[in-house]
Amino acid sequence: MYHRIVSEDCPIPDDDPEEARYAVGLDEFRWQMRRIAGDGRRGVSMRMVLESFDRDGGVPPEWVVLTFDDGNLSDYIHALPIVKEFDFGATFFVGGDRVGSIGGVEPGMLSQMAVEGMDIGSHGMTHRFLTTLGAEEEEDEMRRSKDVLESAIDGQVMCFAPPGGRIGRRGIAALRGLSYRAVCTSVFGFNPCASRRFEYRRIPVTATTTRAQFGNFVGAAAPRLLTLYAKDRALRMARRALGESGYRRLRSLGLGS
Repeated sequence: MYHRIVSEDCPIPDDDPEEARYAVGLDEFRWQMRRIAGDGRRGVSMRMVLESFDRDGGVPPEWVVLTFDDGNLSDYIHALPIVKEFDFGATFFVGGDRVGSIGGVEPGMLSQMAVEGMDIGSHGMTHRFLTTLGAEEEEDEMRRSKDVLESAIDGQVMCFAPPGGRIGRRGIAALRGLSYRAVCTSVFGFNPCASRRFEYRRIPVTATTTRAQFGNFVGAAAPRLLTLYAKDRALRMARRALGESGYRRLRSLGLGS
């Protein structure tokens, strides 16, 4: 799970310093893609995973799903050409209101990304946390963003990633009702290759991800990631206990993720 690939040509916005924790440098991102290929693995999209389940009943264990959240301009400027350079696929989860905004992707960019084999998914309409909304607003976030993105790419949007990873049982039911086929959560971990599911875990790649950690991600070396599993569980428990306002205070102390 990526958010932003940064360089001098595509820097972190001055008005959003928190983005720095999710930003991966351009050279480091290229190294990471090279590491995936060098390990005999292949970067793929969620659409490719779903099609593999439909066709073969499973997914090749050497596949590594690449996802990008938000719909930042760096998706098109940096991520797309490097993903293509390695003949990989990826899913780009784009916020509906991000399309055509300053620092976001343009409709024509999304269309070209889809033509070039990339999968476009929804990241909601306004990036509001779904668990803070009523049922009608929550479903509207899912429906309107799907409509906007499908119009831009002239194709089907199959997958959803909830902003901030916030989604509950009601939201999962709403996604199913709107014909989404999968949701990529922010729960830390790997997914089995032999069984289809609706909810998929992800592993965030951030500014502080070391090359050794990335190697463990690519190699699915779960025992070496126990500290990260524990951190993810602790933070999710804290969010449930403290609520969104308390959790934001926790984040302000540099403890959240």
